Amino acid sequence: MKVFICPKPGEDGKFQAVVKAFPSIWTGSILDVGCRSGKLKDALPKKNARYCGLDLSPPANIIGNLEEGLAFKDKSFDVVVALDVLEHTDNIWAAFRELCRVAKQYCVITLPNAYELKSRVNFLLGRRLSGKYGLPVEPVVDRHRWLFSLWEARNFIHAVGKQCGFRVTDEGC
Repeated sequence: MKVFICPKPGEDGKFQAVVKAFPSIWTGSILDVGCRSGKLKDALPKKNARYCGLDLSPPANIIGNLEEGLAFKDKSFDVVVALDVLEHTDNIWAAFRELCRVAKQYCVITLPNAYELKSRVNFLLGRRLSGKYGLPVEPVVDRHRWLFSLWEARNFIHAVGKQCGFRVTDEGC
């Protein structure tokens, strides 16, 4: 399995690492589901990539909710990207199938690995894994709904991707 290294911390580093990990796919129409700031666009090659960001709130190009379905025809985008999005959904299977439905060629997914050593040690020491896990006193809008290992995530993506007519061509951590 490949190891991908972010060139710098934060989301900019993650976006650069994802684009670098799959250098030949960033052409045509690109849908960034759960786009946050929309800064993935800055990491993409400037020519031949038409970016569209979708999220629950601005500054997304399109405001939408993956769990309510994507308002696009089948195979509308050459590349569909969902970076650390699926673990926030209640129905992770339907959400992943929806991403695959609107993808023509590639579906790029990243998922967190809370089973990695640092997270395990923090958990054993009683520290929170992140602000996305735990049981706060007040209701939260955004949280992780799934806790899975790298191998569970890998098996999920392979199996559900295959059901949707996709095959995993590259993967890493």
